[in-house]
Amino acid sequence: MSTVLFGTIEYYERELISYFTNNHISNKDDATMKIFIMLEAEIFNVFLFDEAIRIKCMQNLLKAFCRVSETYLVKK
Repeated sequence: MSTVLFGTIEYYERELISYFTNNHISNKDDATMKIFIMLEAEIFNVFLFDEAIRIKCMQNLLKAFCRVSETYLVKK
């Protein structure tokens, strides 16, 4: 398994996919919102980032969320 950097689209894709595959999800809408909020809180609680980096991380999270939603949530 290759290493991906925190804050990249690939990082958030892995986090989202990992959450969906490692947890038995009965309500995908609730699970989707839960994981999104958890990752969003992670971004805003990392104090080493300046505001521009936080914004970029949020943009990457949204892109990853769209990619994973299109593949994982639609197919299953």
